Amino acid sequence: MNTFRWMLLTGAIVVLVAAAPRIRPPEPSESVPFVHDPVKRLASRFDTFASVPGDPRGRIVYGTSRGYLHLLEFNGSRYQEIWVSPPLLSRIQKVLVADLGNDGTCQIVATNTRGGLYVYDVNTFALLSRTQETQFRSIEAMTVADVDGDRRMEILFLSENRLFIFDAVHFVEKWRSDNLYRATDIAVGDVDGDGQQEIVLSSGHVLDAAFRNLEWENTTPFGEIIELGDVDGDGKLEVIGGTTQATTIWDVDERREKWD
Repeated sequence: MNTFRWMLLTGAIVVLVAAAPRIRPPEPSESVPFVHDPVKRLASRFDTFASVPGDPRGRIVYGTSRGYLHLLEFNGSRYQEIWVSPPLLSRIQKVLVADLGNDGTCQIVATNTRGGLYVYDVNTFALLSRTQETQFRSIEAMTVADVDGDRRMEILFLSENRLFIFDAVHFVEKWRSDNLYRATDIAVGDVDGDGQQEIVLSSGHVLDAAFRNLEWENTTPFGEIIELGDVDGDGKLEVIGGTTQATTIWDVDERREKWD
């Protein structure tokens, strides 16, 4: 997780702790009291938190600096830990939960700082897929999206500045870029209003998601982290880029920074 996200996470944890009653540190087998909504907000904002989409059990997953994934379940008043992964060799860097196969079952997708990528079943906790220990030296950014329109997800990630796309169900490589991109974040969405998905890299590159052609290369990076959203109500997604110094908003269809 980069410095900017750590700053945000630290501030959010301070707010949660200040608002919560003081309790003694729990034993591993005990449930941990939390306020439900703030924790779900954390799950939507930080790389190592993720909530299970549409889950009536309110489950969330988080990764630790010691290389473990923890799955918690909300029982109406507090979170109860229901699963801890085996050690994943190094600090967890990114956690996502998504229905990769569009079959109603969600999976946990996680990366670590040693280039490992792991996929677990959120219900059975079975390890479905993983990269080999020496397959990738690092993974700088990762997301999941349906980039080819087959209603099933792909895993997109950057390793040593090269963009990879894996079939998320069969965990096989579908494509890798010839070009190198010095990016720290990835987002996928229709950012120019043409009805087609684009792959947006924080480095300032926008690729056609289906054929991976370069549609636009901005003269500067969008930011350290990026999100997509329609901020002006025109029906088109803008790229929102963040750094420790500033936030910028970019109109991809007009090839310019918005409100500069």
